[in-house]
Amino acid sequence: MKTNKEDGMTILEVVIAITILLMGTVFVAQSNSLSYRFLGQQELRQQMVFFAAGAMEAALEAALEGENEDLTSGRITAKASLDVHIPELLPRGLTPFKVTASVNSPNISDVEMYNYRYNYDEK
Repeated sequence: MKTNKEDGMTILEVVIAITILLMGTVFVAQSNSLSYRFLGQQELRQQMVFFAAGAMEAALEAALEGENEDLTSGRITAKASLDVHIPELLPRGLTPFKVTASVNSPNISDVEMYNYRYNYDEK
């Protein structure tokens, strides 16, 4: 009498196993790709923050000397502006200003830093 025992996997079981394996592999590759993309955006944003901080120091020095210009380094551009409207009352002599660092990329928003400058001329 012949018994019915399995000798291995059928073709259908092999196809299903390979499909599940490929789905898992695609998921891991896609998540790896996204993490590298966001890592690149984070590094660029960090560079923008450091560049904006340097531009703020340059804007403070330029404001004391009476000159103001945009700074550019590679893809990053920083602009200083004294046209800042802050609703709270400021002590006399303090002038708010901001520095905006931007890059030509739709995925990365601008970095804005605010600070105050003391006008020694006002009393």
